[in-house]
Amino acid sequence: MTKRRIRVGDVFQIPLSDGRFAYGQYVYRDNRNGPIIRVFDVITEKEVEFDEIRERLEHANLLFPPVITGVFAAVRTGLWKVIGHMSVDDFQYPNFVSVFDEGYKPLGDWFLITEKDDIRLGKRLPDKYRNLEFLTVWSPYDIVHRIETGENPYEEMIKKG
Repeated sequence: MTKRRIRVGDVFQIPLSDGRFAYGQYVYRDNRNGPIIRVFDVITEKEVEFDEIRERLEHANLLFPPVITGVFAAVRTGLWKVIGHMSVDDFQYPNFVSVFDEGYKPLGDWFLITEKDDIRLGKRLPDKYRNLEFLTVWSPYDIVHRIETGENPYEEMIKKG
């Protein structure tokens, strides 16, 4: 059996622990930090065909800002199933914040991570960046947990900034 390569725009179904399904989309290939996905605020009680849900997804909001995750592994292993494809014309790089370097060592300074640059912000995270996601690669299992609970383990660190 040939495995299909996931492409930007692919929409996938995410099984939840209670038997329901959430939906996400691979939206950006970030060569520096990893693949970025968005998760829609659409949950179904059963598996549905893409044609049945496409319009809902096209008008849906997001459960949380776009994040970096191991989408390739999740699809390759069958944890998540690609069900269709939608354009991502509306995508803008979300920017992230971090206090770690590439070796995951604490630096003491906050950084704004943009599509092309890492910008040093200083010892305190300015308020205007406290709504950004923390730069980390979310495991597919952590994505499911966040969908089910709304919990973000980095939220408190960002608040304290």
